[in-house]
Amino acid sequence: MNTMNPVAYGLIVAVIGIAVVFVGLTILVFFVWLMGQLFRAITKAKEEKAKKAAEAAAAAAPAPAPVVEQPVVEESAVVDDSELIAVIAAAIAAFDNSGKRLVVRKVRRVPGWKDAARSEQIYHF
Repeated sequence: MNTMNPVAYGLIVAVIGIAVVFVGLTILVFFVWLMGQLFRAITKAKEEKAKKAAEAAAAAAPAPAPVVEQPVVEESAVVDDSELIAVIAAAIAAFDNSGKRLVVRKVRRVPGWKDAARSEQIYHF
């Protein structure tokens, strides 16, 4: 028969449980530290290899040829967005229930999507 006091038994179980948790956390911290050291060593080896390759390429490279300035020609990609414009106009017309006829007069690209998304994420609340 068990002659141990229930309070003492509960205290022993609590101490053993806390000890197991702390040992588990210590092992987890050790493995995370070990992985960090491993990744630092791999990164350092890659950097040294890249540095040696750059030094070898610089040593083997011939003297650069004189630079002759050429006029800068801007290339603009001509894209036919008429189908895309028609789809967007149809979606807007379907959304609008006023019965007025929708006319698209001008389409231009706006580069502000990145800033809008960033501000939406930052100022969400």
